[in-house]
Amino acid sequence: MCTDKNHPSCNKEDHKKWDRRSFLQTLGLGGAAATLMMNGIPMAYGQPTALTRALSKAESGRVLLIIRLQGGNDGLNTIVPIYDYDSYAKARPTLKHELTDLYRLSNDFAMPNYLQDSLEAMWECGSMKVVHGTGYENMNLSHFTGTDNFSRGTDDELVETGVYGNYFENIYPDFLLNLPEAPPAVQIGGVGDIIFKGNESNFAFTIANTNQLERIVSEGSLYNIADVPDCTRGDQLKFVRGLVNTTLKYSGVIKAAAETQTNSVEFPDTSLGRSLAIISKTIQAGMNTSVYMVNLNGFDTHANQPDKHQELLTNISESIQALYEDLVPSGRNKDVLTMTMSEFGRRVKQNGSNGTDHGTAAPMLLFGPALNGSGFVGEHPSLTNLTRGGNLNYTQDFINVYGTVMQDWLCIDQGIINKSLPRPFEPLDLGFDCDRKVVYYDCTTSEKFEHTAVYDQNQVFVRINNNEESSYKISLYNIIGQQTGILFDGNLEAGQHDINITERWPSLAPGIYIYSINKNNKNYSSKIIVGQLNK
Repeated sequence: MCTDKNHPSCNKEDHKKWDRRSFLQTLGLGGAAATLMMNGIPMAYGQPTALTRALSKAESGRVLLIIRLQGGNDGLNTIVPIYDYDSYAKARPTLKHELTDLYRLSNDFAMPNYLQDSLEAMWECGSMKVVHGTGYENMNLSHFTGTDNFSRGTDDELVETGVYGNYFENIYPDFLLNLPEAPPAVQIGGVGDIIFKGNESNFAFTIANTNQLERIVSEGSLYNIADVPDCTRGDQLKFVRGLVNTTLKYSGVIKAAAETQTNSVEFPDTSLGRSLAIISKTIQAGMNTSVYMVNLNGFDTHANQPDKHQELLTNISESIQALYEDLVPSGRNKDVLTMTMSEFGRRVKQNGSNGTDHGTAAPMLLFGPALNGSGFVGEHPSLTNLTRGGNLNYTQDFINVYGTVMQDWLCIDQGIINKSLPRPFEPLDLGFDCDRKVVYYDCTTSEKFEHTAVYDQNQVFVRINNNEESSYKISLYNIIGQQTGILFDGNLEAGQHDINITERWPSLAPGIYIYSINKNNKNYSSKIIVGQLNK
């Protein structure tokens, strides 16, 4: 019963029995997460748990950065299966990437060459892996349900908690009076995502926009918890004001950490780039936050996909490149693993609007020096043996990626992981391990290597400039990906070398070709024009 009837927070609704969740719902704060609106900006608080306490005290200092590609990323145009280019090109007559516009990661897979400037160094330095065909049985093609399924690790609608939220549970009963010094998890964007949700609330400190966060911290003040009425609603108001205190406390912690550091490189002037710039500062400052998640919207490319998809992928690649370069001086680059995820992929066949519709399986991308070498994990789905609606059959349960990252990167006890994941996982070889010292690739070498196509009247060359002797194998492919032959296979001393295609194959048909260079087991490629097209 309300004993302070004159207090504006007391009214007839207080005669009802409310719990905290119903109170938050009544305020329009949502039922899945304790999300607050401050100056029109959605924010949420995160309760620590046994996992977050362990992570914040972990000696490894390892950090997991999740980038969610919201809307359903087109995996086939991100990692192009050139081993079956004919099927790919037939399904996408106007959306396909031409072979001449691809950067070959291997003889079987390539990525658009507009990503080459930002991702080539990471690939060649052993800091990128692709997990093929991730998904689950009977994938749901709804954005909301698909996102929930990837967040909770199952399509069981009775499960209301997220994969990481299952850790963040039943700890610190006096949380509002005994806050940890730093948020164990931070989420930027995607307020209400259940990946960090437990039974009662979202267990990540969630902010909508980093610039607005700093403005709130500089202009806001703590609410007075003591000035609340002695009534049921007053008790709930005290609870909510406590959450606001939590939000403002962690806003200050993040701001204070970021202010101690300066970015050494320029990040893209995008929401993702600005977010990663601040995340980099907090990592370098040793803020002891172990899990970050940033949401990037725009991947629902039903129409006019090419330009939009290029803009999105370029944003991701340049932002990730900047993050790892920024972390090098502090040595923290080796402590950060980045993982992309999306609620589904896109259909194999393009639609009538020069776009792609909701699909199924898609690759998950991993970045970071700790991967101990670039490469591919698992089997790529067939482009011809399709499931319902012309979609890819998944070949890798995404829960295997989750479980492996938790076990071998965050180093959580497998028994605890098994209690939190909705089903058993099969560990994958992603390159890192808690039980052995990781040997990182050294990408600080001063080795110089350049390659280009050179035309001298009717002669066509592949020109190589290098400052160290290396072994080379140079192959030539036609426009449909068939190997024409081996142009060179052997060692080249330091200096400039012109490998003559016209002399090697004087009767080679005129046209556009692709040369592929394998140098010390690393692959490089570019297009070259032979014959009359060059005159």
